Amino acid sequence: MIEAEVGAAFDFAAQRDYFAVEVTPKKWDVSVDQSLGGENDSAVLGSTVAAYDEALSEEERAAFDDTILYAEIRADAFNRETQRREWYREYSKALTMCGWPTVNDPYREYVSQELNFTMDEAALQIISLVAGADKLKILPLISSAFNSLEKNGGAIKLVEHKSKKNKSANFQIVPCVSLGGRPTMIACAMQLEASDVLTKVLFFKFKREQVKIYNAATRRTLNRRAYDVVKDLVQSAVHKKRLEYFKTQL
Repeated sequence: MIEAEVGAAFDFAAQRDYFAVEVTPKKWDVSVDQSLGGENDSAVLGSTVAAYDEALSEEERAAFDDTILYAEIRADAFNRETQRREWYREYSKALTMCGWPTVNDPYREYVSQELNFTMDEAALQIISLVAGADKLKILPLISSAFNSLEKNGGAIKLVEHKSKKNKSANFQIVPCVSLGGRPTMIACAMQLEASDVLTKVLFFKFKREQVKIYNAATRRTLNRRAYDVVKDLVQSAVHKKRLEYFKTQL
């Protein structure tokens, strides 16, 4: 019953129009899958730190992975440094059109209550607010992902290489869990503007006056019918650009 209601509410006409515009492949068509060891409950997907609930099936994880990577491909039509609002608007639209709709998608400036803080600490605070009563299930997954990432210098370099440029950074922290038997993500996008050229982003102490942070965090639940309609298109686009939009297990 729940699935039927969600399916009826999904705008399949808008989805059809969105995917009528093909993603123009660049020169990459080499498949690269860099495995750096560790547990299978977290990964780096492009410029996203992802965390998984063990209750998710392999098919559900694949739908999540491919959607996250596809959203970056579509959003990167815009410059991450100079068009951050446009970048996020396209990223959010791609998630929705891939079958992960949301009813609330706020984009706002984040002001830390601490004088000194790290970006991972800020992300945990933001996700906690959106997760609400489900934070007891979601926050440990993200904390575990950060712990694995912090010990993996190679993975940190990969995500920061993709996310930062000069005085700005643009990356995502996204847990995906099974709630009521349905895959649900908290899509948290973080955009950072610094007063100086960035050398590090994650696990680095910033002074509050040194940076401006913009974020959007929203809950999205998979509509399987909607994803199945575009699954082949999404997977094809991701495969063509896998060299740039990689998945690295943590």
